[in-house]
Amino acid sequence: MNNEHNPIAQLVTKIQQRWVDEVSPHEQLQLVRWLIKPDQARLYEGFLRLESTPNGSLPEVTIVLLTEFHSKEAHSKALIKDWVTYFKEDKTLQEALDSRILKFDWDVDVYENKLTSEDTDFDLLLLEMLNTFQKAMPNRQQGLTLALFPYSVAYPKEYNSWLNAITQQGLPKKARIMFFDHVEERYYDDVMDKQKDRAKTLSVTLDLQGAINKIAASGDPNDPEIQFRQCMIEMSKSVAKKNLSRLHEWGKKGLSVTQKTGSKSAMASAHVIYAGMLFNFKEYKTIETLLQRGMSLARQGLETGDDTCKPVIIQTYGYMASCKQLQKEKETASDLFCKQADISIEYGFGPQALTAWWLGYNVIKKRDKKKYKEIVATAYNFGVTIPPEMLKATCMPFIAADHFNISENDREKERCDTIHTFMVDVDGEEWRTKVEEHRKEMEKKSLSILNWF
Repeated sequence: MNNEHNPIAQLVTKIQQRWVDEVSPHEQLQLVRWLIKPDQARLYEGFLRLESTPNGSLPEVTIVLLTEFHSKEAHSKALIKDWVTYFKEDKTLQEALDSRILKFDWDVDVYENKLTSEDTDFDLLLLEMLNTFQKAMPNRQQGLTLALFPYSVAYPKEYNSWLNAITQQGLPKKARIMFFDHVEERYYDDVMDKQKDRAKTLSVTLDLQGAINKIAASGDPNDPEIQFRQCMIEMSKSVAKKNLSRLHEWGKKGLSVTQKTGSKSAMASAHVIYAGMLFNFKEYKTIETLLQRGMSLARQGLETGDDTCKPVIIQTYGYMASCKQLQKEKETASDLFCKQADISIEYGFGPQALTAWWLGYNVIKKRDKKKYKEIVATAYNFGVTIPPEMLKATCMPFIAADHFNISENDREKERCDTIHTFMVDVDGEEWRTKVEEHRKEMEKKSLSILNWF
């Protein structure tokens, strides 16, 4: 990652240097927040993964946990469980310990055993783990950072409360918590204010898109794939500049470039990407023409055995549906979303079907109650066939809540109980409350596949 010619590595170096300059020298800092933009999340995740290996450059030892946050009551236990699992499954670490190459006398089994105890205060146990782990390190003067980067946070307010509860207990000496916040929303200002004597907020100006563009444009300039990447970069710039004629110029060039590949999948993708850019200009007739051509190319590719055409076909149905929706052709849009769901299942992308059905039934909710109920039931009945752990990152809670509300209105108490029991396993006892909170956050957005997921 220290390759000076790698644009992404250069950004990671900037992140590392900010920490080294503003955090490492100050032992009193125990709660450190990064303010980041959503599109930077993968970059920061890469930074954390690097720091959790011997190739990291921070002075402190860094433990990285990506544990999802569901509730303040359950989070510490979930973190402990994941920490224990990662420690035991790290083969390199275990080999070093077994061979006595690494002097690290820390009994992880103590904490694994306490996970099953009903009397355990897991907040205190997590702090104890931090303390004993740091003291067991070969260099006891070295700091320990617990980096928390949850894949999802169900309740930002509850996460704020959990952070407050943990830090008020008192973090062990030479231990820190690193966490992340949305630069515009700043969900966790409260905990930072309460812990201001030992808290620090960091941010770094990062031209991530510029770095991505440099990588995308690197390589053989005569390679059609490299040429198309350049076309996509220029199309994106045209959208940012609101320059429709320039977008058409680069879009057509992208179609021409991909023809050289002979790949139906590449040609179909070029049509779909070009069409997607045109949504910003409401060029619906051109969008529909491009999508129809893209669909035809993808189907031709699939007939020859190219399975990479399957996701292109699924995406094209979604764009077709959104195009109809934006033109107020809601019944057609709903049918296309449902077709997208059917194709997703046929091609082995089951969880994507849930999103398609959800968008499909919301489009016609107010004008066709019967069809609305039918699609909700279809979506829910398929959703329950998917393992609960796979449903956590889908819109299943919304579908279940809608099915519950319909059943409640129809006075189907037994069905309501069944839905609730299933969803408790997926998202906890308060799953319906969480859904309503998420709905409020989403009310500002337009219900379209273009900007929901």
